[in-house]
Amino acid sequence: MKRCVILGGGDIADLVFVKECLREEDYIICADRGYAYCTQMDLRPDLILGDFDSYQGVLSADCEILRYPIEKDDTDTMLAVKEAKRRGCDEILMAGMLGGRLDHTLANIQTLVYAVQHGQRASIVDKDCFITALAGGQSVTIPYREGFHFSVFCHSDEAFGVDIRSAKYELQNAYITNGFPIGVSNHFLPDADAQVSVQKGILVIVSNQGE
Repeated sequence: MKRCVILGGGDIADLVFVKECLREEDYIICADRGYAYCTQMDLRPDLILGDFDSYQGVLSADCEILRYPIEKDDTDTMLAVKEAKRRGCDEILMAGMLGGRLDHTLANIQTLVYAVQHGQRASIVDKDCFITALAGGQSVTIPYREGFHFSVFCHSDEAFGVDIRSAKYELQNAYITNGFPIGVSNHFLPDADAQVSVQKGILVIVSNQGE
């Protein structure tokens, strides 16, 4: 499985944490200001792309660069996801996707869903937050982290056959909608990973730190 790491221009709470999530064989794409994070982590990206409306610094001369107009339909993050797909990456790890403008955060979550709908496994990570998505017929393990809880949201209008297992509040073959947050603020069992699956529909799962 070939994994792509996409670095965006949102907030990153802890660069050391993000760098520790990377693997030596990862294909790294920097979306616009994500290149600034890449240089701070002393990493060499494989591809830099974007309209560069939020990064005007010097770009590396020894890696591929794709430039796009500011007025376009795709966000820089969406362009990065599509390039990752085109280059054979079937797993995507995204960082620098949260914080800052709320509309950008929501757009990045929608882009995460787009990746999953197009056959990729995808997640957004930061030190205090992990977000992933599931399409029908898929399942995922949500890793236990001390002090974290998790929430399961319906992203499509409806979701059928939702299972939540190894958690304080479990569901089995449930029907949920995007009009009621029945899956919010679930709790991990002590030292146990949670399991989530869906038969039909799309789920977004958020695991973050807090009471």
